[in-house]
Amino acid sequence: MENASWYTREKAEPAEEYGTLPEKRSIEELLQKGFFIVDKPFGPTSNQVSHWVKEEIDLQKTGHFGTLDPNATGILPVGLNQGTRVNNALAHASKEYVFLAELEDEKDKEKIRETLQDFKGVNKQVPPEKSAVKKEEREREVYQIELVEARGKEVLGRVKCESGFYVRVLINQLGEKLGTEAEMEELRRTQQGALSEEDSDTLQDIVDAYHFYREEDDEEALREVLYPIEKAVLHLRKIVVKDSAVNAVANGADLGAAGISQLQDGISEGERIAIMTLKGELIALAEARMTSEKMYDSDETAATLNSVHMEPETYPKRWKQD
Repeated sequence: MENASWYTREKAEPAEEYGTLPEKRSIEELLQKGFFIVDKPFGPTSNQVSHWVKEEIDLQKTGHFGTLDPNATGILPVGLNQGTRVNNALAHASKEYVFLAELEDEKDKEKIRETLQDFKGVNKQVPPEKSAVKKEEREREVYQIELVEARGKEVLGRVKCESGFYVRVLINQLGEKLGTEAEMEELRRTQQGALSEEDSDTLQDIVDAYHFYREEDDEEALREVLYPIEKAVLHLRKIVVKDSAVNAVANGADLGAAGISQLQDGISEGERIAIMTLKGELIALAEARMTSEKMYDSDETAATLNSVHMEPETYPKRWKQD
């Protein structure tokens, strides 16, 4: 989480000979464990977009993080090879959408604005028939919602919400509250976690950058569109561990608080967090077993691992002390 405060439990400096700054990785490393942020066009499914990336970039595996309907556009992160494994971190991040809805009957602009505010907070939804998930009622939170413009029967709005919230259902419920019918005309995802639409690139730009790299051996354009997996966890709170603790975590050991060098404020028990090296490399995604305050003083288990994203022995097994 970019804006959270940092605390130092034990000051430490990274050793130059181990690991790599994420921004210094080679193109081949990024293609093996990185991701693109595709500006999904109208029409294809998210799976089709992911498959096109796989074929055009000649990859073994791709996977998108958070499905967009065929008729929706906007941010669609696509993981490459081992980079697909950060799916859970980004697919379940909060999202922001801009939507255009059409009402059957024209309604007062201020009434629409007030009614939209009724959705702020926890909402009960049943997924729409077109979705692939089970059709049972569930609760999802809306963090922010606003009316951008209302003109005639058209309503342009923006909503920031919990993952798994259906804007199509929101629009249907808006119509019901206004005493009319409402249908979604357009939907665009403008933010996912810490990623914004300014970070996204068209499929054509991505393919052109890759072919320019292959044919001209020029990395510049490809580096503009190809991101290390660390960018996918910017929205998560983080723990930075000492170099001496990296290999144990990379081998799947839960993190003891004694291995922590720095940590961010506001971590709560049970929260998904990212465990990082002093160089800013992602080692693992984990579940916090205690709050930030307790981590600062405790020597017990601070976090249990969900998934490991660093190869074992990237850092030495036994740390050499001077």
